[in-house]
Amino acid sequence: MQHQGRFNFLVFFIVLLCVSVKASARYKFSHRRRSVQERVNSNGRGDVCADRFDIRLHVEDIIGPNWNIKKQGKSPCRTLVVWVPKKTGFTEFVKVNEHNEVEGGFSIAIFCYALQKLPFNVQPIFKPFVNDTGQMNGTYDELLKHIENRTCEAVAGDVTIRGNRAQYVSFTTPYLSAEVYMLVHATHEWNQTLWTFLRPFTKRLWESLISAYILIGITLAILEYRAKNPKFVGPFYRQLIMVIWFPISAFFFHEATLSSWLTLDQLRPKLPSSFENVGYQGGSFIKDLIIEQYNCSGHNLRSLNSYEDFKNALSDGSVNAVFDELPYIDLFLSKYGSDYMKHGPINQESGIAFAFARGSPLLQIFSEAVINVTESKTMMDMKRSMVSAQCDGDDDNAVVMGGDDW
Repeated sequence: MQHQGRFNFLVFFIVLLCVSVKASARYKFSHRRRSVQERVNSNGRGDVCADRFDIRLHVEDIIGPNWNIKKQGKSPCRTLVVWVPKKTGFTEFVKVNEHNEVEGGFSIAIFCYALQKLPFNVQPIFKPFVNDTGQMNGTYDELLKHIENRTCEAVAGDVTIRGNRAQYVSFTTPYLSAEVYMLVHATHEWNQTLWTFLRPFTKRLWESLISAYILIGITLAILEYRAKNPKFVGPFYRQLIMVIWFPISAFFFHEATLSSWLTLDQLRPKLPSSFENVGYQGGSFIKDLIIEQYNCSGHNLRSLNSYEDFKNALSDGSVNAVFDELPYIDLFLSKYGSDYMKHGPINQESGIAFAFARGSPLLQIFSEAVINVTESKTMMDMKRSMVSAQCDGDDDNAVVMGGDDW
């Protein structure tokens, strides 16, 4: 009994020691996270390219631990203030939380990858473009004007290259295409009749095709009969049926192309008769484009701020179409695509890119870095990840960034 009591006491002591060590480690990790977060808040920046401690800041884990190694080149900007937009929805590209901290996003990842490929070190300081209430401090045009004549500042986000914007900033090479499409309901078209199969060709062509197939069938039947093929040995009516069946099977059942075209239910976009009552992404240039291109009054155009707003507005009939750029439309369709279709392109845009002040010494070399990133396998992996995240109904952009995988 005495030995048993000593053994129990030893086991209890070991368990207590393990619990103490684990609790101490958890406290140190929590303390380090708080220290990092306090540093981010006090500096007004979110160093999402290098910070390892916050679970949601995982860009370094994507591009590797050596993203910010010492490089030989001399940087014209040792630090780069990077302004980012803050939106309540469409956070796949840039996500800023309620504490005005930049958490990540597709655009931020591309920006950090491009920084890694520069021949010199640049320390990014990410700052949300917000007002005193924590909301976006104006439109995208006002965000771009904010960096005018500021050499070592930039804008990272889903910024579309536009002619009027190029008057006060310079853009890098685009990393995404940005054609404008129309998002509408999909209608089921079924207007087939008994004689629908006759539609593809004219009467004379049908006569020529049928005659040619019957002639070929007769020729094959004669050759097979002379070769004493057992399938062609039998009554005359059976041989006649096989000759007639040949053109039918060749025309309608070979890879099922014509038969499927004629019989399958087909989806068609339900285009609006008027563009006075359509939606667009709030804060973008799309509203001005609709008014200009369709000569609308603009009074009934509706600003929408999320994919759910898109869906609800189209479902309840408050808008009969939504205009937006291709990446957003594709992401919407990946999530709600069964009842909706895209139509277009309505307008060709130059693309989505990063913005620098005119004359910035970083512009040219950063554009080259963006090209290298967009040509890499990583770009395609992130695009697929963003789409799969939408299909899974996951709103957490850590998936897009790869910390938890477009």
